[in-house]
Amino acid sequence: MRRDLGFDYRFVGAVTGLVQLSTVGFALLGTWLVHRFGAARTVVASMSLCGLCLVSIPATGNVYVIACLLMIAGGTGASTFVPMIDLAARVVNIEQRGFAMSLISSAPAYGVLINSALVSAFAGSGHWRIAWYVTGGVTITLAIAIAILFGRAGLFEETTGQTAAVGDGSPSLRAIMPWGALIFVLGFINGMMPYPYLTYLSPFLREELGYSVGFASWLWATVGAVGIGAGFIVGTISSRLGSRHAMLACYSSFLIAGALVVIHLSMELALVSAIFFSLGFYPIYGLLPAYVSHRARPRLAVTVLGICTVLQGIGGTTGNFFGGVIKTSTQSFDGIYLAVAIMALIAAVIAIALPKDQQGQP
Repeated sequence: MRRDLGFDYRFVGAVTGLVQLSTVGFALLGTWLVHRFGAARTVVASMSLCGLCLVSIPATGNVYVIACLLMIAGGTGASTFVPMIDLAARVVNIEQRGFAMSLISSAPAYGVLINSALVSAFAGSGHWRIAWYVTGGVTITLAIAIAILFGRAGLFEETTGQTAAVGDGSPSLRAIMPWGALIFVLGFINGMMPYPYLTYLSPFLREELGYSVGFASWLWATVGAVGIGAGFIVGTISSRLGSRHAMLACYSSFLIAGALVVIHLSMELALVSAIFFSLGFYPIYGLLPAYVSHRARPRLAVTVLGICTVLQGIGGTTGNFFGGVIKTSTQSFDGIYLAVAIMALIAAVIAIALPKDQQGQP
């Protein structure tokens, strides 16, 4: 794409940053749409919009139009995920909700593998447009199939915006304090802590430790492969012990992953660190919604998840920024991974401080 369309890596970096900003905006938009039109309609509309953007990318040669399409397509990920807490509350019993949300949050691992296959099949031979058309076509097809399934399940008939919240799920955020404040802090940490680990992993391995590109690529593949199974593992913990204990398991995995890098990163320890990291990375984003759904009604839970998604985006940008500051000031990546371990420890303490899941809530 860069060769055919004539953009540079500075443009790539700018678009990546704009996509992160777009995610924050779409998280807020998704929250409003759920309250106004319902969770099912928001999911189907977001997927359809994403698919249309993806198939439009190879059809235009204007890089600025492509940047806008990527911002919209990237943002729809947030407006698709935010309604999941409402849908899960309606179709999944409370004991299995943590398991379901862990699987949903691990879904990007499947997407990474599928995209890798498409890139290797088409982009390497110069047919990168086919990869976009296939991805967009599959997304639109899934949107149509999901619309049919949601219709048959009756999920379009009632929206959280039409249902009055009662009891512990009062529309006021005051009703969820002080544990709601802890959830917001964890939402920020969930962005600030793991993203620098991934952002600086390849430069750390190649520039500071001198490992080959092949080893770095293999390590990334390991993160994706382990991430697929992580949803099942952590989801099982959530179903049997509760979302709070599953969160503690994830943060412990992050702590171990960061500490192993700081100790002395041999190739063997790098592999172990990547495994521990991927065990927590994908499922953690489903555990906060699962925990909130145990303690708040769907209407308020959607709002809380929207705020957490915004804080996660801000946290990710903040983490990457300070990661660069640490590398520049210390001339080493070690401080970044020490910070990851410290933040994981703080998050684990917060998870312990959270009230127990209210498993008895209908």
